[in-house]
Amino acid sequence: MNVSDTNDKAPTLVYKITLAVCFILLLTLFYSNHFHNPFEFDDEHTIVNNASIRNLKNIPSFFTDATTTSSLPKNQAYRPGLTTLNAIDYAIGGKEVPDPFYYHISIFLSLLVLGVCLFRFSSILLKPYTNSEQNFLWSLFLSLLFCIHTANSQTINYIIARADSFSTLMVLLAFLMYIGFPQAKKYFLYLIPIVIGFSVKEPAIMFVPLLMVYQLLFESVPANGKHPLHYSTILNALKRNIIPLLLIAFLYFFSQHLTPKTWDSGNADRGAYLISQPFAIVHYFNNFFLPFNLVIDTDWELLDSISDDRFIVGAAFILLLIFIIFKTAKKHPVAAFGLSWFLLALAPTSSIIPLSEVLNDHRPFFAYIGLCLSSVYGLIWVYKNYNATQPLKSLYLTLLPLILILHGIGTYRQNEIWHSSESVWKEATIKAPKNGRAWMNYGISLMARAAYPEAQAALEKAKQLWPYYPYLYINTGILNSAINKNAEAETDFLKAKALDNQNPEVYVYYSRFLMKMKRYPEAIRILNSGLQLSPAHTELNRLKAEAELMANAPEDIYQLKLKEAAEKVKLQPNHETYLELSLAYYTAGQFEECIKACETALTYKTDYALAYNNICSAYNQLKQWDKAIEAGQKGLQIDPQNELLKGNLNIALNNKGK
Repeated sequence: MNVSDTNDKAPTLVYKITLAVCFILLLTLFYSNHFHNPFEFDDEHTIVNNASIRNLKNIPSFFTDATTTSSLPKNQAYRPGLTTLNAIDYAIGGKEVPDPFYYHISIFLSLLVLGVCLFRFSSILLKPYTNSEQNFLWSLFLSLLFCIHTANSQTINYIIARADSFSTLMVLLAFLMYIGFPQAKKYFLYLIPIVIGFSVKEPAIMFVPLLMVYQLLFESVPANGKHPLHYSTILNALKRNIIPLLLIAFLYFFSQHLTPKTWDSGNADRGAYLISQPFAIVHYFNNFFLPFNLVIDTDWELLDSISDDRFIVGAAFILLLIFIIFKTAKKHPVAAFGLSWFLLALAPTSSIIPLSEVLNDHRPFFAYIGLCLSSVYGLIWVYKNYNATQPLKSLYLTLLPLILILHGIGTYRQNEIWHSSESVWKEATIKAPKNGRAWMNYGISLMARAAYPEAQAALEKAKQLWPYYPYLYINTGILNSAINKNAEAETDFLKAKALDNQNPEVYVYYSRFLMKMKRYPEAIRILNSGLQLSPAHTELNRLKAEAELMANAPEDIYQLKLKEAAEKVKLQPNHETYLELSLAYYTAGQFEECIKACETALTYKTDYALAYNNICSAYNQLKQWDKAIEAGQKGLQIDPQNELLKGNLNIALNNKGK
């Protein structure tokens, strides 16, 4: 379908700038409530506990040592570009502990750039079917649809999933270099973004198969009326792309060579994983059009046999897509290219490489560009072929903005779900009730605010579902320690260690427990064992320094901290120094003095929520529940989102209830 328009009026520069500004404002509006969303899931071991990213001087080592990727040996894949991005954002934040705000800013800016690249790429593909003004509007609609698509919000909110969004950006950049710069095409310079993208996440190498499909559909002129996807034209495309194919083969084997032997995909059953993926692809396709089943962690299980209805449905669906690709390749190459993009982009995670989860809703980010292309082309085709009907024009003027608004609202809502660990994991227990990890993480979030009975119920549910999950026993140990069931807590930690003695997190929390019990020599021994597994684990290193200090001077250290805090108060008496003094009193077990110091802090700053938090916590230690409740409630009136206050207030309320 090649359409010309005699009234081809190019949009003015002011018009373009106005719409571009609207694009940025809309995208910013729909993501405005996500910038402070916390680290979740794999963010902990790749960012929060990863000491390697805390010094930019380590960047060269990222490219030779894959153990810098994560603090967990089983998760140390070779992704030096991703680790570099994390290190840069940590440095920009300038804080001792990584701040998710700076990571979200960086990811959002990358999304804006991706939107610009997608706009340009789609305008090239849609040019033969639209006039100048229509091309601008349709391309803008397509790029905005992709950027604010509700399903893609999973990728943008999940910080470590920046690997998906950034590698996708590199694929688009490579296409623009290939199409727009003859010198880049001649000397294969368009492969540079692919090398960068691969260093962030491996699926970037699917650019080469996508490029071959692009060449077959848009550049090749098959002889004797042959089909664009005839085997002879495919063979010619393979010969034409021998250098790109050799490059991606080299990248793959090079990364495999540098991946530590400790890395574990988490799933050894290659066959079961393979037959489970066709229906996973159906799920991804459905989520593009009806994104109602999004969840941080699914409860899908591997299929047992190809006789399973889900495999049959999935396989039939893929065959149908392939059939449509072949049928549309000649007359509707954009539609065929989009569907090919969808299938090829999913191939690395939905084929023969078994991953720990059957599916993840952040995986199809790269693939959804293909569905955006096919869907928008379909809308253009309908509009062009039935443009004489005024009702259709009116329908489009209503429908297209409505689609964007609904996706924007959906994205805004997803951002709210990701606003706290409790909300995102509570959602997971509802949408994936058979997932033991979801129940466990929900229990952890409840523990964070001292809702111990509810946390215990959630962890028990997790135990019923996943009775041999090591992390589960780590967290039941933490809970039992918090409620002073110390014998049970130690049993849990030892159980976790027996199930997986190669997991550094076992050593972190077991050593914390031992330090709480003032068993410092044992804690140091456990910490040393953990550091042998993960030398760059920030929390293991911090705990070791603290344990060694406490082992050498367990009594004097409290007095030293008190003296230092008192000196600061003398030099500069204000609300902050008195709060620091109150903490020193608290750690020394002098709870009445802690309360007095906080009361003095409140004379300097009457709306000081942290002072009320310390008062509440100190009264909890004194078992004066009414006074603790009063202080906690006053603090929450000032700062309703303060998780520390919520936790301490809940302790008081729970104990008063008893």
